[in-house]
Amino acid sequence: MLQNKFLYFFSLFSCFIFSQEKKVDTIYVYEEIIVHDTVFIEKPLDKFKIDKIIVTKGKKGEKPQAILFQNNKKTIILIDSLEIVKTKKPFFSRWQFGTKFYVGLNSNDLLKEFNVNNQLGLGVGLFVKKILFHPNFSVGTGFEIYVTLNTVKLDNANSASFLNGFYFTDIGSPKLFESLTAKGFQFQLPLQFYWKIKKFTPSVGVFGNLTNYESTFLGSSGNLPLTLDENQTFDAKMFSVGYLFQIDYAVHKKWSVGLNFSYANAKNIVFRRKNETFAIDKNLRQNLFGTFLSYHF
Repeated sequence: MLQNKFLYFFSLFSCFIFSQEKKVDTIYVYEEIIVHDTVFIEKPLDKFKIDKIIVTKGKKGEKPQAILFQNNKKTIILIDSLEIVKTKKPFFSRWQFGTKFYVGLNSNDLLKEFNVNNQLGLGVGLFVKKILFHPNFSVGTGFEIYVTLNTVKLDNANSASFLNGFYFTDIGSPKLFESLTAKGFQFQLPLQFYWKIKKFTPSVGVFGNLTNYESTFLGSSGNLPLTLDENQTFDAKMFSVGYLFQIDYAVHKKWSVGLNFSYANAKNIVFRRKNETFAIDKNLRQNLFGTFLSYHF
């Protein structure tokens, strides 16, 4: 009996103890982690011809934009950050080279002495330009050669030019003017300043040129008795300095056409043959007007 009571109280006490124990629950919190990856797509832009790029500042809350113009199409690219790196350009990319084909009329005071107003000529030249200070401003130089097409022999017998008469060379040998042949070459070295206005490019400049003619004088052959018994050929040269005005129009990326006018002035004309030389002081003006076709490399 006593034993049963003891078991009863022990069971009741056990239940009371376990009923006071708190049950602990484990709570698992799962956090969703989302990773946003930025994918950069690199395009070889150097293989595409881009006509123009404009970078604009973004408004408040907006990103800056890069606007690309290509083949009359506009592409807008949003910019997070912009870094401009200056690289040294190759030598030939900083200069512009080209050639010029010219046809025009030449007029000068020497020809007018023989009643020849104009001479038709062809020319060819090479030029180089470099941009300075402003994208539309450039400075250039070059080398040009002009060839006279119509050769005219100007005789003493049918003119009253200033060349008529006797002359003495630097060694004291007398010469009598006979004729002048208006043929040969003209070499010109210009220095030009260009300003580009859309497809038009006007320019002004200065230049120096050397004009060659051929002349004939009566001279002495050296046989006794000394007389003017020999026709002697002299090279006649005029060195002129002047200014020019030019305007060309771009008909293509590499081709342009234009007009050219130049004015020059020479102080004398020099005659030279072997070791004999003499000069005639005379102010001689020269005008050159024509049209040209240019090709840019």
